[in-house]
Amino acid sequence: MPAQTGPQLNSSATRWLVSLLLLALIALSWSRYLDDAAQAATLTNFKRALTAAAMARAFNGVISVAQGTEIALQPVGVGVTLTIGEVLDPLNDLVERFAWLALAASVSLGLQMTLGDMLASTWLSGVMTAAILAYLVMLWRAPATPGTQRAARWIGAVICVRFLLALVLLATYWIDAAFLAERQDEAMAALSQTSHNIEAMQHESDQADPMQAQETDLLDKLGNLIDSSRQQLDLEAQLEAVETQVENSVEEMINLIVVFLLQTILLPVAALWLGWLGLKAFWRWNMRSLETKGN
Repeated sequence: MPAQTGPQLNSSATRWLVSLLLLALIALSWSRYLDDAAQAATLTNFKRALTAAAMARAFNGVISVAQGTEIALQPVGVGVTLTIGEVLDPLNDLVERFAWLALAASVSLGLQMTLGDMLASTWLSGVMTAAILAYLVMLWRAPATPGTQRAARWIGAVICVRFLLALVLLATYWIDAAFLAERQDEAMAALSQTSHNIEAMQHESDQADPMQAQETDLLDKLGNLIDSSRQQLDLEAQLEAVETQVENSVEEMINLIVVFLLQTILLPVAALWLGWLGLKAFWRWNMRSLETKGN
């Protein structure tokens, strides 16, 4: 006698359990509770991605201006030139690429929100409701027939289409909040600080005009030499600090790239793939039940 591997839908308790579960899914679909939570979560990530894109664009503008800046000091005829642009070269291309990636992440999250709205529409909830009610009629009239079990496959597919994206968006947000959000905030704060420091240094360089006056007094020349030397040392120290921050910014930029790739591509694709595997497993289980019934 073949083993009974399929669902025992002849049992009244099992049919009641399946019926209550499907009716609960109908109520969940019409309430939009899951969809609204997914949309709110995705909107949070969408705003964060837009903020990152705007910050990257502003940072790129600061770097572009600073790259053409030279700090020229001439203490008593001795010329010293400090160039900010050379320090910023490793960061410039990376910032431009990150700005495009952050914009692409924003577009991806916007598309996910739009698709979520489409799947939460009234017509799809109506289709799912009609399909489930038709299946329940079949379940209670003829639970063990091949037609009822084949209908279960289509019910599983409809439910998967209706709820899978919302579950994916929520899962992505939970993972992001637990593991990625803090890293993203720290990286953006570090990049904002670097941008501020570059602007501050550039502002000081604009005020560091070479002394063109021909002083005749020895004390004036000595005072100008001391002031220019002190200014040179201060600017050199700031330039070294900016160089260190640029190196750190490259690392933070890479961290942000990893976060956005996980948030908008890898995690959603992985979650959708797991959902597809779950649906295929349900179909195989249902087919084994049909084969067992046929034997």
